[in-house]
Amino acid sequence: MATMPQLPDPGSHPGEGGVPALLDEVHAGVDRLLEAIARDERTAGRALQADVAEVERLARRVDSARLRLVARADSVRVAERTGHTDTGAWLAQTTNGDRRPASRDVRLAAATSAPTAPAPGDPTAGEGDGLLSLVAPPPEPELAQTAAALDDGRISAEHARVITGAMADLPEGLGTDARRQCETELLSLATSHAPAVLRRHARRVLETVEPDEDVVDAHEESVLADEEARAVEAAAFWIKDNSDGTMTGHFTVPWASGIILKKVIDAMTAPRRRSTSGGAVGTAPSDLATLTGDTRVDQLDWQHRRGLALADLLARIPTDHLSTKIAATLLVTTRLEDLRGQLTRAGRTDAGDHLDAGTTRRMACAAGIIPAVLDSASQPLDLGRQRRLHTETQRVALTMRYDQCAADGCDRPFAWCEIHHLDPWAQGGSTDLDDAAPLCGRHHRMLHGPDWQHTTTRHQDRSVTIRFHRRT
Repeated sequence: MATMPQLPDPGSHPGEGGVPALLDEVHAGVDRLLEAIARDERTAGRALQADVAEVERLARRVDSARLRLVARADSVRVAERTGHTDTGAWLAQTTNGDRRPASRDVRLAAATSAPTAPAPGDPTAGEGDGLLSLVAPPPEPELAQTAAALDDGRISAEHARVITGAMADLPEGLGTDARRQCETELLSLATSHAPAVLRRHARRVLETVEPDEDVVDAHEESVLADEEARAVEAAAFWIKDNSDGTMTGHFTVPWASGIILKKVIDAMTAPRRRSTSGGAVGTAPSDLATLTGDTRVDQLDWQHRRGLALADLLARIPTDHLSTKIAATLLVTTRLEDLRGQLTRAGRTDAGDHLDAGTTRRMACAAGIIPAVLDSASQPLDLGRQRRLHTETQRVALTMRYDQCAADGCDRPFAWCEIHHLDPWAQGGSTDLDDAAPLCGRHHRMLHGPDWQHTTTRHQDRSVTIRFHRRT
C-alpha cells in the first residue's frame, strides 16, 4: 500500500506554505492510497486487518488535527467575528454538519487543548497601556496525555470524550498526581476497550488512587445519579402523522426505560426456533407473523421486523390500568443493604450497564426489575443429570455472567442466545451452571458443525470465552 505522509502537528511551525500546503500533500497522499487499495488484490485476513487498523489510526490523527483547529477557532473567538452565536454554530455551518455534535466537538477540543495565545493585533489581546504585551507560552493542558494519545491515533475522539467526562467527574480536591494516575489508567483501558465499555470502567476509575472501596462505591453512585438526572432532563417525545397511513416519531428516555423497550423488542424478534427454557425467551419470527398477520416476516430485514414488533406492542398496551407494573423484566444484581437504602452501591443490569441505587429501588417498587440480591436464598442452579435443558432460573443466573454471546467478538444479545452445554450432554455432560454458556444461533451451529474447531477459555468470574478456528 502507498505510504501516507505524516500528518502535520498544527501546533508546530510548518514549512513554507504552512497548513494549507501540508493539507494539499495529505490529500494527494490519500488519493495515492485510494488508488493503491483499488489495485491491491490481497485477500489474507491478517493483512487486511493490519491495513484497516492503520487507516483507522490515520483517521483518528486527522480528527485530532481537526480538533486542534476547532480549539484555535474557539480560543480566538472566530464566532464573534462572523456573527455566530458560538463556536458550535460556526463549526456546524463550516462543516455542513449538525449543531449538537459540533458543540460536543468544541467541548472536547477545549478540554484537550492548551489555551492559545492571541495573534498579534487580535482584538482579544491585552491593550490600553501603550506597551507591547508579552505573552507567555501557553500552559500544558491538564489532559496532556489524552491529547497526545489523540494526536498519535491510539484512541478515538469518542474514547477521549469518555476520558474527559470521567476526569471532570472526579472528586474536587483530588491532587494533581492522583488525577494524572487516573488519566493514565483510563488511557490504558481505552487502547483495549470500545468507548461504551470504557464508560462503564471509567465510573470506577477512582479506585486507581483510592483504596477505600466504600468511597469508590459512593463516587460511582454519584456519577450514575448525575447521569440519571441529566437523562430525565433530556427526555423528549414527538410523533407526526405522515398522511399516508403511517406515523413517524422520535423519543429520548433514560437508559433504564429504554433498555426495557429494547429487551421486549429483541425478545419478540429474536431469530430462535422455539421459546422453551432451552432456547431464547420471547417471540420467534414465526410467532410474530401470527401476531401481526404478516406472513412475510421471515423475509423482512431486521429494522422492518422490529417496526412490526413495536406496532404490535403498542396495540397491546393495556389502557384501563396504565399505572400497574411494568411489563418487561430487567435483572439487576445488587446487595440487600442497597435495596433497603442502608448503603449506596450501583446495581449491575443483565444488559451490561449500571443503575444508581435510587433508580434500582424506584424500579423495584414498580416491579419493573427482578433484583438478584446476592445475600438472599437462591433457587437450585446445579441440576447434574436430572434434566437436559437448562431452566429459566439458570438463564437468569447466567445473565449475571454474560451480556451477550460467549463467542469471542460476538455482540448478539443474551436474549438471542441458546444455552450450550460446554461438556456435551450426550457425552455425559451435566446441566450445571458452570457447564453452561450462551451462544447465538450462528455460533451454536458453528460449534456443532464440521468446518470449525474451537477453544474455551475460563475466566476468574467463572464465565468463558469461546474462540473459533477453521479446520485445516
